[in-house]
Amino acid sequence: MREQSKIFLLLVAVLAIVIGYAIVPGEVSFGKFSLKKINLTQLQKADNNDSTALAKRKEKKLYRRNQTFLFIGDSMVEGLSRRLGDYAKENGHKLYTVIWYGSTTEKWANSQTIEHFIKKYKPTYILLCLGSNELFINDLDAREANIKAIVAKLGNYPYVWISPASWNGDTGIINLMKKHTKQGCFFDSRGLKLKRGPDHYHPTWKAAALWLNKVAAFMGSSKAAYPVVLNTPQHHHKATNTKLLQPSFKGF
Repeated sequence: MREQSKIFLLLVAVLAIVIGYAIVPGEVSFGKFSLKKINLTQLQKADNNDSTALAKRKEKKLYRRNQTFLFIGDSMVEGLSRRLGDYAKENGHKLYTVIWYGSTTEKWANSQTIEHFIKKYKPTYILLCLGSNELFINDLDAREANIKAIVAKLGNYPYVWISPASWNGDTGIINLMKKHTKQGCFFDSRGLKLKRGPDHYHPTWKAAALWLNKVAAFMGSSKAAYPVVLNTPQHHHKATNTKLLQPSFKGF
């Protein structure tokens, strides 16, 4: 009976301490020691602050400087690279361009051409624009395999795949590019209204420059997986380091 009384008195004492803590001011002193109250709102606020700080750390990305760009692809690269040369020169980057006229994902996937130019130019960042010659194909399974093979060739390099700026839709190849590229590594050019040249397919030089401006804005934003410094150039710079491959080229 005596033990039960002791337990009861102990519970009463604990309850009294809890109630007293709830009604006393924010801080209670015991000689040299003090006890500061922390309410639920403060705990929630602290938790929210920690969550916000963590989110900001995750959002923060390294904006890359002094890159060596390798820009490869089909004939659409010709107009785009002219403008990228302006950005590269004024932002401290170096640009190597490889234009394989009439090329397709099949040609790039089934040759060692990408590996050859990676070894030759030692890029730190790769751009490619492919698919304009395959917008209306029907063998999507084969093209999907090609796209996956090309992405595999890029390895761990930072990259951006620029989709064709389709002029009359496509049969699905652009969706496959978007599907198999890493998030933040695909620029979807669909929907861009570009003035075309005499062949009605290739953009004019001015339109190609506007197209690349959109790409550069994406690459210089936090939307890109590998953002890079690409401030708007104030001058035009003559393109250099350009390699031209003819349609008859079989690949390395």
